[in-house]
Amino acid sequence: MQIILNGIIIGGIYALIALGFNLIFSSVRFYHVLYGVLAILGVYITRFLQLDIGINFFISAIIAAFAIGFISLLFWQFLYKPMADKKASSLVLLVLSFGSLIVVQNLIALIWKNNTYSLSITDTIKEGYHFFGLTITFNQLVILITSLILVILLELFLHKTKYGLGIRAIGDNPELTTILGLKTNKIILIVFFIGSFISSLGATLISLEIGVRPIYGLMLVLKAIIASIIGGIGSMRGALLGGLLLGIVENIGIYFLGGGWQSTTAFVLLTVFLLFRPQGIVAKYQLSR
Repeated sequence: MQIILNGIIIGGIYALIALGFNLIFSSVRFYHVLYGVLAILGVYITRFLQLDIGINFFISAIIAAFAIGFISLLFWQFLYKPMADKKASSLVLLVLSFGSLIVVQNLIALIWKNNTYSLSITDTIKEGYHFFGLTITFNQLVILITSLILVILLELFLHKTKYGLGIRAIGDNPELTTILGLKTNKIILIVFFIGSFISSLGATLISLEIGVRPIYGLMLVLKAIIASIIGGIGSMRGALLGGLLLGIVENIGIYFLGGGWQSTTAFVLLTVFLLFRPQGIVAKYQLSR
């Protein structure tokens, strides 16, 4: 049960990352791999604000998330959109995104060096909480509560607001956004901001448990893609379920095989789904076998 609990905690973070990734994919239909390294940039900004300026951890994380959200929508407006307006294929946009990932990753390494950094909420180490024979640390409790709050807020936004309805509609029926009186590009800008805001907070939560480096951005987006595919690419509910399942399976793999098998376990899970259920847990878009 402790393994399952730890898996749910890390799976909640994967779910956040996958939710933001799926949100963007549903709107623009290409793999925005730059997404991962921008999330890692959010961790470094949070660390700078907390340790160098002395701002509270939670405030630092929110400021960094806002900054990453704005940076992300700038990438859409001035990099992706001009290419999309020229009818560039998804493959061209993917290559453009991957090139941008390399540039941003090297900029992070240039400014903060290629060192491994982790974050801490407080200067003191707090004893874990014990219940029903299980143990959860203070950091893990923060991760669990924050992930839950963000998922609920995103769900309410998507289902209870006009812009949320526009975001849900744009992937399947762009004409509906016009009927609602919304401009497609404005919706995409909102999507890029929200998705990147969530990813920055998710990466910051991960850094409470493990250290991060600039190159971790690529692995982070790969985890988002895996969680999205096994959950159901383009499905918000699928991203949530996929992230939780990935976290649990990875932790089971770590327990029985060791930490070195973490990535292998994730890709084995992906292979199983691609072979036997390519549409994912919650089918939305059918992937080719």
